[in-house]
Amino acid sequence: DRLLQRLLQLEEAFPALITPDSPSQRIGNTPLDSFPSATHARPMLSLDNRFPYKKNENDEFIVDEKELRDFDDQIKRFLSTDESIEYLCEMKLDGVAVALTYENGLLVRGATRGDGTTGEEITQNVRTIGAIPLRLQDEYPTQLEVRGEIYMELEGFRRLNQQRREEGETSFANPRNVTAGSLRQLDPKLTAGRPLTISCYGIGKISGSAPESHYQLLESLRRWGLKANLETVRVASNIEEVIARYNELLELRDRLPYEIDGMVVKVNSRNLQQELGEKSRAPRWAIACKFPPRQEQTVLESVRYQVGRTGAITPVANLRPVNVSGVTVSSASLHNWEEITRLGIRIGDTVVVERAGDVIPDIVKILTEKRDGSEQEIPEPTVCPACGSPVTRETGEVVPRCQGLSCPAQLKESLKHFCGRNAMDIEGLGDRLIDQLLRLGLVKSVADLYRLTREDLFQFERMGDKLADKLLTAIEASKQRPLERFLFALGIRHVGSHLAKVLSRQFGSTDALAATDREQLLAIHEIGPQVAESVLRFFADRNNREILNQLQQAGVTPLAGEQPRGNKLSGKIFVFTGALERFSRKQGEALVEAQGGRASGSVSKKTDYVVAGPAAGSKLAKAEQLGIRVLNEEEFLALIEQGE
Repeated sequence: DRLLQRLLQLEEAFPALITPDSPSQRIGNTPLDSFPSATHARPMLSLDNRFPYKKNENDEFIVDEKELRDFDDQIKRFLSTDESIEYLCEMKLDGVAVALTYENGLLVRGATRGDGTTGEEITQNVRTIGAIPLRLQDEYPTQLEVRGEIYMELEGFRRLNQQRREEGETSFANPRNVTAGSLRQLDPKLTAGRPLTISCYGIGKISGSAPESHYQLLESLRRWGLKANLETVRVASNIEEVIARYNELLELRDRLPYEIDGMVVKVNSRNLQQELGEKSRAPRWAIACKFPPRQEQTVLESVRYQVGRTGAITPVANLRPVNVSGVTVSSASLHNWEEITRLGIRIGDTVVVERAGDVIPDIVKILTEKRDGSEQEIPEPTVCPACGSPVTRETGEVVPRCQGLSCPAQLKESLKHFCGRNAMDIEGLGDRLIDQLLRLGLVKSVADLYRLTREDLFQFERMGDKLADKLLTAIEASKQRPLERFLFALGIRHVGSHLAKVLSRQFGSTDALAATDREQLLAIHEIGPQVAESVLRFFADRNNREILNQLQQAGVTPLAGEQPRGNKLSGKIFVFTGALERFSRKQGEALVEAQGGRASGSVSKKTDYVVAGPAAGSKLAKAEQLGIRVLNEEEFLALIEQGE
């Protein structure tokens, strides 16, 4: 520290002596207004994911070697060889990928991955990270773009959160989120205060010749002064050693000083990497082998009930807080009473929790052997927890519903649904503002949103002119949304976004739909008795008709639904899976809907086609199991062109 202070004094006295790689130049003085875009020398591709694990009969994860052996077989088939392939195994750090550009040994640019072709330039921020050299050393190449993962070690994360708590700030959720946020700070001084580091794993560009193997490349990066975690890298002479290393890392992951979420496997020979080449989104010579989601034990302390916009009452488990994959989990949905019965779960039970897809908390197992007799059965509610109205469960349904016509919980959820991104998309009207609207009595139905004034909004906490104007502009803009989104926003039971689109195309206006009858509805493909009854009941309700009339008087005029351009795929259900190369998933779904078909997100017996790109996973496996026809991208495009 004293040497740095002496250097700063010298540079202040002799500014001409300041060099670009001086420690004093790590932190810029001027915050940015925005991040300029940065084009990569070569695309920063992501990796195809493999999931080499499965659950046994006890709901415990075990290694599934087939996923890894399949990758080895694919490599050998592509190279037309039966000989063992040498692989490189690296820890898959849970951080943020960046590209660092050096010219004549000096760091000139840092950039995020972005969409793989173009990212954001974050040079000022990466310069603040001590593990990133401002100048290379030894005999470095004149041009070099190196790729690496910026991350935060667990001890640094713990100290940062402790400091924030002492300063009265909220704690960060996990190291990856705070790393991503730190790199996107417009003021580099804020980034400099975060304990970030880097591990370099490859290159995008290099002048002169590069080493023959990937391991030798990592050795070169370290020799040039870049950080490469060679101590944790393993060279495997065959797939058996790859499987062994995956098992080792599974055992090791909880004892590491940083988060990893899997293992990266690469063909070690750079010549073979060249021969194998790349697909549009991922190299053929590397995969990311993900780890199973972490499971933790905790106690179910109580159960609360949530009321949805249709009156559906969902039981939610209040859990003793437990850290699962870097996130504190304190609640999990119990879904419905059939699920409670299936699990045999009770208040006071010790349960096993995992985050499905490392996102949604889920109770997967009850440890009945830990019961001591004090556990209590979970009662099914007889009255609504929000308004006290009676609760009923219709024959054949698993969900009890509140029958209250003025239930405040239903109104809140209805407003949230109406304002949502896939509905009327009223930007800025989230949970907090909706709560204030209800508390102040400004809104009794969705139609009241269109009567709000600036004076009304100024009753809100922390509401200024700019925010009020922005909110009123968003409300005004929502008056002309497509009919399908308006119908979805109304929250007609059983009418999701897809059926709203079907009804929009068939009737073209709300008035036409309101005037229809059961026979007309049942004549539409995909509309069954349950949906027909729900639509008729909605428009027959006097309160609903009054709200629709108020919306019309307020100037809400939905735009007529777009008609399909053809009917080649009428009634057919498609599912897209894998890393599609010829078109994106959204583009594929649009092609299907333009020809009268339907795109779905899950495979079932009703699915007609599955369109599979490279690295297709469980959806492809389920399609093959059910005997559903699987198309590649070329076959799908031919089907669109020619019809069945």
